[in-house]
Formats: sequence, structure tokens, C-alpha cells
Amino acid sequence: MLQMKFWRLLMIKLNKKYVIGTHVMFFEIEMYKDFIDGLVNLLETVENKENVTIDLFLNLSQHLEKIDTDKMTESDILSKFNKGILTLEELGFNVVSKVHTDEDGFYFHTDYRRDLNYNYCKKVDYVMWGETDSFFPKEAFQALESLSQYTDEQNIHRYIMCFADRKMWDDSWNPTVHKDYENIEYIDDENHHLHKTQAKSVLSIEEMNKINSKVDDFDFNYINYPKIDGSCLVISSDLIKSGVNIPSCLLYNDDEGLAISSQQLCGQNFLQFVCKNLLKVHARRHPQKRLYVLDENNPNSFDDKKNSAFSIMKSMSQQNIQSLHNKTGKFWEYSDLKKELEKK
Repeated sequence: MLQMKFWRLLMIKLNKKYVIGTHVMFFEIEMYKDFIDGLVNLLETVENKENVTIDLFLNLSQHLEKIDTDKMTESDILSKFNKGILTLEELGFNVVSKVHTDEDGFYFHTDYRRDLNYNYCKKVDYVMWGETDSFFPKEAFQALESLSQYTDEQNIHRYIMCFADRKMWDDSWNPTVHKDYENIEYIDDENHHLHKTQAKSVLSIEEMNKINSKVDDFDFNYINYPKIDGSCLVISSDLIKSGVNIPSCLLYNDDEGLAISSQQLCGQNFLQFVCKNLLKVHARRHPQKRLYVLDENNPNSFDDKKNSAFSIMKSMSQQNIQSLHNKTGKFWEYSDLKKELEKK
């Protein structure tokens, strides 16, 4: 356990440079407003705004899901997306944005995060993975600046850092669970997401801030194996420069792909820091996570309620993961996915 002093500052001057990159699917656009509010909660503490870049990617692709235009149009989605950008720009931050359509081909969050890592690792010190159903802790930059001072002094440059979550899945995830939730029982049923002690449930920014307001010192643990859930992840640029990234074969499962790459390239030298007393929110079953999908009523984004096109893509990616582990076999590509979808 590493303890680092936390100074509760109204404003912080950053010594390191950061990018926060987030992929936004069209059906996440209502949840996106909460995400922007979460970024404001984080960014309003930053004094030297030039040290943080916000990268936002709106995906209007309808290869897998069609937009129910009786409920929402592309232009309305784009307007909501741009409103979020304007909010961040009015705070004084540089926002890089892009809109993707079917004309641009197959491209999803795994592709976006792979490119985000590669494109920014020579421009910033840390790449941060945002997610529309997640909030970074308000104190995230203070924690990262404290950790970076320690790692620089110890000549440690290649690592991943994450913030703690509420109770999630089996006990193997306990190293990444917030210390206040370690002894909470995991609820493994269809109502898991309705309990605020469980990681998939909604928790407001105010509730998160209240929990984190108790912090006097940052308590960091570290593990030498990856436990990555994909939200609010922080990757040191040197780790990416060393070759660690999401393998190009993956169509989905970006977090698992990054974990495999980390283990294969770093071995026992892999290092993941976990801030055990600083809570993030990752509401995987947010009630507005999957809206405006034609012929689907699945706002909480349950996999068994998604269409067959999504299931085909996820199955192909999981087979690719097995090929990565086994170091043999042909990888499925987007061209294979396209052929399967054309058969429907």
C-alpha cells in the first residue's frame, strides 16, 4: 500500500499532459449529457487548461443497429453532441471531435480506443479512457499528479492506473474494488443494477463526490497482472510506446484485448496501480444507455435483448480473443462480419 498526501485544492496546476477520449454511440446520446456533467465536475478544478485535451467521437453508424427516426433524428443527435462540446469549450478546454457515419465503414469503440492510444501517446503523458456511462472522480488529477511524482522518482514509466469501483463480479476483481465496498456481497441476479452498492448501478455525481470527500490520503495498491474494466482507465504513454495496445484483430472486447497485450509484452513487469479509496462510477446498466434503436426496447443494454447483428460481432471478437490466447487460428475481420450481416 502506498499512501500519498491529498491536498484539497480548489484549483490544481498540472505538471503532466492528458487526453480524455470517449466514443459515443448514437443510442447513448441521452446518457451523454450526464457524462458531460461528469467531465465538468472533473475539469473545473484544472488551472492550466492547455494540459488537457478532450477527444470526442460520435458514431452514427447503423451497420448493427438502425436509428428509430420516429423518436430521434440524426440531426437531433448531432445537435445534442455539439451542445456537450460547447459546454467544454466554454470552460476553456481544447475539444477535438469527429462524427462517423456508415459511409466511413465499420468502426466501433474498440477501433476508436486503439487509435486514441496510438495517436496521442507521443503528445501526452497519460491517455484516459472516458465512457458515456461513467464519471471520473473529481479528485482524479490530484491523484494522478501525486502518483506520477512517485513513479518518476522510482523510474517507473510503463503502467496502468485505475480508480476503485463498487462491488463487481467475482472476488478476483476485489483488488479494484473501493475499500468501503470490499465486504459487500455481490448480487448476481437481474436486479443487480438497482442496488447502489453494486458497480452496474447508477450513482449521481453528488453521491460520488460525497463518498470521495472523506479522502485525506490517496491509498494506492498495485498488482502485477491486468484487471481492466475499460472505464476511467489511465494508461501511461510509455506503456503504449512500448507496443501495448488493443490488438487489431479485435472487433469488440477492447479492455480484455488491452489486458492480453499488456501481459504478453510486459510479463511479470506489468504494473497496475489502483487508487483504493477514490471512487469512480461506471453505471453499466444506466437506464438511458441504449435508446432510439429501431425495433428494440432495451434501455439498460442487456446483451440478451440486443439484436442478432450485435451478437454476431461479439461472438467473432470472443473467438479472436481465444485465438490470441491460443496463439493459433485465423482471426475474424470486418469483411467476415459484413458477409454474415448480408446473409440476414
